[in-house]
Amino acid sequence: MMATGSMRTVILQPPAWLWETPSDSLARALAVPRINFGDLMRAHLRQGTNLGIRSAEIMNSGRPLPDEIINAIIRDHLCQEAPTAFLLDRHPLNAAQALALDELLHELDTPLDSVLRLHLPEQEVEGRVRHQSARRLCRNDSAHVYGPAVDTLDVDDACNVCGGELYQREDDKETSIRGQFSSYEAMVEPIIRHYARQGLLVTVDAVGTPDEIASRALAALRQHQAATRK
Repeated sequence: MMATGSMRTVILQPPAWLWETPSDSLARALAVPRINFGDLMRAHLRQGTNLGIRSAEIMNSGRPLPDEIINAIIRDHLCQEAPTAFLLDRHPLNAAQALALDELLHELDTPLDSVLRLHLPEQEVEGRVRHQSARRLCRNDSAHVYGPAVDTLDVDDACNVCGGELYQREDDKETSIRGQFSSYEAMVEPIIRHYARQGLLVTVDAVGTPDEIASRALAALRQHQAATRK
């Protein structure tokens, strides 16, 4: 069995976590660096690299980043850092990116050991939609957040801390949240098929806290590694 700390894994996780995600907990449990595409892109933007400048021009024009740029950002990091183990998050986002990642990792002689798909059962999706759509933020201080866990407000639609007006973000509205889940499922389906054909796919129900999900995922990944080495 492959030891914890030496796995190379892609994680596919739905847009269900506002702050700490299971990938944070899982990277700690695996003792591997978590590589998040969004973090890599923001680093290029801050540093004003060639890739950062090109990305900024494209995004400022309202266009999505093309696969060419996205793949180049991943290549730049993996070639420079040369990690022997990692948890790759927010990449790939389509089958073409998955193919390019396969080719890059083959070139670097660091192929994937597994691809972890966090699956949300329908009942769990409904619960998360209700929970997030109930969220309200204070206009005076966005750190003041109110949700279903808040029993009462001292004054209706006013922050208990500072009295500021409470409002609902556009992406917290029910139609927006449901749209995010639907878009994610449509996006991830060809990626799932791609990795399933290679025998890399491990699916785990994403129910519970990030630490609970990470613990369940770690057990499933170890079981997968043991099975593939028989």
